[in-house]
Amino acid sequence: MAAAAGGAMANDYAPAVVAMTGGPSNWSVAFGTTHSDGLAFTDTYTFSYSGLPGTAQGFFANFANFSPPSPTMLNFNWADINGAPLPVFNGFSSGSVFFGVPVNGLITLTIKGTDFGTASYAGTLDITSAVPEPATYGMLLGGLAVMGLVARRRRS
Repeated sequence: MAAAAGGAMANDYAPAVVAMTGGPSNWSVAFGTTHSDGLAFTDTYTFSYSGLPGTAQGFFANFANFSPPSPTMLNFNWADINGAPLPVFNGFSSGSVFFGVPVNGLITLTIKGTDFGTASYAGTLDITSAVPEPATYGMLLGGLAVMGLVARRRRS
């Protein structure tokens, strides 16, 4: 029974919300951690930026060390951003590379896996969001003014 209870343990990592740097249309953050207990883990990162709709791109990776006496590596089982699954790979290097994932508001990155010996991973997340140019607002106001004039002429 004690062995079964030990298998249910995990080494999870969930830092406080991290503010991304940059702006107004490009945001970036680096992240990562170390695991060393030989157990499954679930790491949950929450990032904040302007919150405008945009696309996420980035990666995270671990490079295995198969050298005796203590080989180290991570196997990733799952990763997602705000529930959208990300591709993961395992081998000499393990991790994920992703492009064009739609995001807005707070961003939650979840990474699940298992460590074999003391092993770390690191990565970056970049968000690109469209920010209208000042000329776009001018065109919008001009269009609204023309529509107002047309509506007023029809009333007269």
